[in-house]
Amino acid sequence: MPDTVSSTQPQASLGSAPLPPPEGTSPDRQISRPVLAMTIQVIDFALLSLAGLLTTWGYEIALDTMPTGDLAVATWIGAGATIIAIRKREGYTLPRLGQFNRSLLDTALSLLIGWTAVVVSLFMLQGGAMPSRAWPFAFVLAGGALLAGHRAVLQLVIRRWRRSGRLVQRIAVVGVNEFSATFLERLAAQPDAYVVAGVYDDRQSRIPPHLQHINVRGGVEALVLASRAERIDTIVIALSLSAVDRINDILAQLSSLVVDVFLTTDIAGLRYEGTQFTAIGSNPVVSVGQRPLKDWQAVKKAAFDRVIGGVLLLFAAVPLLLVAVLIKLDSPGPVLFRQPRVGFDNRMFSIFKFRTMHASMTDLLADRQTTRDDPRVTRVGRWLRRFSIDELPQLLNVMQGTMSLVGPRPHAPNTKAADKLFAEVVSQYAVRHRVKPGITGWAQVNGWRGETKTEDQVRSRVRFDLDYIQDWSLTLDLKILMLTLFREVRSSTAF
Repeated sequence: MPDTVSSTQPQASLGSAPLPPPEGTSPDRQISRPVLAMTIQVIDFALLSLAGLLTTWGYEIALDTMPTGDLAVATWIGAGATIIAIRKREGYTLPRLGQFNRSLLDTALSLLIGWTAVVVSLFMLQGGAMPSRAWPFAFVLAGGALLAGHRAVLQLVIRRWRRSGRLVQRIAVVGVNEFSATFLERLAAQPDAYVVAGVYDDRQSRIPPHLQHINVRGGVEALVLASRAERIDTIVIALSLSAVDRINDILAQLSSLVVDVFLTTDIAGLRYEGTQFTAIGSNPVVSVGQRPLKDWQAVKKAAFDRVIGGVLLLFAAVPLLLVAVLIKLDSPGPVLFRQPRVGFDNRMFSIFKFRTMHASMTDLLADRQTTRDDPRVTRVGRWLRRFSIDELPQLLNVMQGTMSLVGPRPHAPNTKAADKLFAEVVSQYAVRHRVKPGITGWAQVNGWRGETKTEDQVRSRVRFDLDYIQDWSLTLDLKILMLTLFREVRSSTAF
């Protein structure tokens, strides 16, 4: 199932029943504010560079001589100074961008800084002489017009995203006590930034009488289910620091969710700093669990998957067609085998593979693992599995957005080892699903590929998968892809 967006899905109010997404869609994800801010800065820099190019071109026509190299340098210095000044005025924050007049004022004042930087840089580059007094003004006027147009477009886009709820952070709160009551009151003061997706507590019988007005949607288990039926961006645990065991138990239950988890407690009156200490609105919180591959990491990995996946699919088109012909000639039945697998955020999706078994013997839910000399496997299928060629159609999953090139391998729902489901063998098994599954993975290039007979084999696979999630980088993805070519295709455990 591809990653789709439902911009019309209504928002759940505090205490209401969960709102499941429309059939065939996944819940909207909040637009990352750091990514949005950086994208706007890049566009601003490009527009200011365009302003410099246009004014330089016009000046060359007028005077026929111009130190264009120096003007290019001055343009980039002025653009950089302008963007830094806007950033210092918090002009790239959502509240400022959402106010058109204030955003224009921030831009205009920052352009004065940019103009000063241009003049100073030209003066230094020309050894104390100014080739033109008019060009810096022309640059600033052209740049201001382009940035004003950009801000006008942003107003329309931000207004649309706000209506769809994609710029609002949906927060679920665990615990009903004085901490959560204060937390909820402070969030209510910023309705444009935060929406309470629900309050959850396993100990509803212990809720103080004066807090009975807070609607509780259920316990932590209900929160886990709700997070897969609707969009929840952040979970805040509101408990005293003395409740260590309870906090750890809640964190264990939430460990497989693709959300940021924070703790708000009796640090409210303290000063705080450091990488784990932050704020949600005016509430001080401690970060106790970050979703993997967030913000720019997610953007880089998605771009890597689409670009490299598209290139691989292009080059593999002819070989894929030849394999399809061989499959049709070898045995009757479809070329592709679609199987349900557990994917990102524990959601089911259909994986594409070349059919390697006789059509009448396929095992849709993997009730029985493939073994050596398995009679269900066709002659061509045996070779396809031996060299992992049967996995190549998963490039379609990558382009679809349901898989990544590299990640934990997705398993069918009924996959077992020693007559136990994988999730029954390893308590952290579901944590693997906090990232998209991959065509290949760290466990596979380290020898954990093919049939899984014992519980120790499952534990080893999961350990490598969790290490991959913890240590992810584009360099690691490239390394795994290269190792796949040299190790996995020669694996003796594939059959």
